[in-house]
Amino acid sequence: MPGIENFGSATLNTMNQPVTFNLFFPFDEDGFLALVAPDHYSGFVAPDWTLAQLMDRFVEQMNLENAFVAYPGDDFADEPFHLVDQHGAGRVIREASGMLRVGDAGLRLTSYTQLTMAAQFPDEAAADPRNSLRLPCAPGVYRLSLREFSGVEPAFELEIRPADNAAPVIHDAVPWFGR
Repeated sequence: MPGIENFGSATLNTMNQPVTFNLFFPFDEDGFLALVAPDHYSGFVAPDWTLAQLMDRFVEQMNLENAFVAYPGDDFADEPFHLVDQHGAGRVIREASGMLRVGDAGLRLTSYTQLTMAAQFPDEAAADPRNSLRLPCAPGVYRLSLREFSGVEPAFELEIRPADNAAPVIHDAVPWFGR
């Protein structure tokens, strides 16, 4: 697939025997999924921000295609999600989607804690390399879909696909926050 490696699963040949593996990452310790494009993300809010201001900033940045933030909930803190490049099988309970413009700095899986630090301090990066993971996405526009499935483990998958001419996704709230 152009622009994105097949990172949901991969096959390697070792000693003429194929070895297949899957990639899983945990939701953060607060139950959030937070992805940012560091080239474009603007996280600073104020030294004494409120939760409402922070959520508004997340929504603003998602609508500008600089971030994707969702809140699966406290029950899923530190639980794994499967990173895929195509929709998996199973009955979808809920789904949240967004668009991201990835620049040369890549796409980073970060945390709510790191985003709050960036919101409070103007010199704090939302995707500090010491506190985030760079995902294998080349520069371009991507559609992200986070899905929760019924009766499968792990219960969540994050699909990342190139989205050349896709319609924008407009958010009025952080998906699943406050529900």
